[in-house]
Amino acid sequence: MSATPTLERAEAAPHEPDTQVSNEVATPRTRTVARRALFWIVLVLVLLTLVVTGLVLAGSGPSTERLSATNAHPVGAKALIEVLKQDGVAVAAPRSLRSAIADVSANPTTTTLVLYDQSSILTASQLTRLSSVASDLVVIEPSFTALRALAPSISAAGFAPSRASAGCDFGPAQLAGSLSGLGKWYRVDSNVDSTTCFGSKGAYSLVRVAGPDGTVTVLGSTTILTNQSITQSGNAALALGLFGANNHLVWYLPSFADAPAMPTGGIPAPTWVPLLAALLGLVVVAAAFWRGRRFGAIVIERMPVVVRASETLEGRARLYQKASARTHALDALRIGTLDRLAKLCGLPTRATLDDIVGAVASHTGRPLDEVRSLLVDETPTGDAHLVRLSDDLADLEKEVAKATRPS
Repeated sequence: MSATPTLERAEAAPHEPDTQVSNEVATPRTRTVARRALFWIVLVLVLLTLVVTGLVLAGSGPSTERLSATNAHPVGAKALIEVLKQDGVAVAAPRSLRSAIADVSANPTTTTLVLYDQSSILTASQLTRLSSVASDLVVIEPSFTALRALAPSISAAGFAPSRASAGCDFGPAQLAGSLSGLGKWYRVDSNVDSTTCFGSKGAYSLVRVAGPDGTVTVLGSTTILTNQSITQSGNAALALGLFGANNHLVWYLPSFADAPAMPTGGIPAPTWVPLLAALLGLVVVAAAFWRGRRFGAIVIERMPVVVRASETLEGRARLYQKASARTHALDALRIGTLDRLAKLCGLPTRATLDDIVGAVASHTGRPLDEVRSLLVDETPTGDAHLVRLSDDLADLEKEVAKATRPS
């Protein structure tokens, strides 16, 4: 008996009709590729536009630096500067040491020089050069280097409380009465003629000493000068009296342009470097999406001949028959049957052979050895035996399907 018809019937899926490979997708043309890439091109252009706009606005907008004369944010000092201007004080806000020296030298005896070096950029020699041209110098929260260069008789003494009274005969301090938001305390040598205010027990937030070229005032707080705190307590009275004593005011905040050349790496990076790095990162990501290899839609190659699925099945069955490969034919049938039985029993894809055999025996009520023999162990001895085993596999699958079908 020929095993070909049975193999054709059992190897094919019970519910899968013969199908033709008829879908044809042409190779994408240049216009199609460009249309698909249009979204990414537009996205990259929009991102570039936003980054460039941000760079332009960051460079042209008002400063956000602490105590900057043009900073209208809470930590800026624009409010104080504007009031001083309204009182008739000519205010200059240089950003380089050379400009600051030039502004002070224009009116050395009627100019108050304010120095706030937040990042400790200036060296001792630069500070000494600056103090030599200023007859009235106010230093805000100076560093150790600044104290040694500008007022060596003054030293740091820790942090001050948030509120303190004047306690001295200095006019602006008496007018202020008390301050809120003090930051640091300083000590002064006992053998130095000085004026000390807003402190106690030898530590003060405002210290005035006479230097070789004029008066040096050390102020231990930036908070009292900011836009958000200038109106509290006597902060405004002290600031206006201290900075408005002369007709000219030079408000100098050193920038990194004043930093000396460093032999190991040069000056610190400008503020626009992080923005440029972010822009380059976006370009790299966009390029990765644009040129990166990725899986696209499945493209079916145009074939000169369309072969029906049933013809492929019949050809495979004839090969098994011609080679008398009954065991291989039965294994092919068993593999398909086991896969479908696992799905009918609701088993996961990682279920083992023993799991499938046990589930089938449980649903059908057959002995475990009988199910395992049919699905795994029994070997066909001839064509008739192969056909019978094929029929038994089909009957077992139907029985499991009936047992697992909801009533």
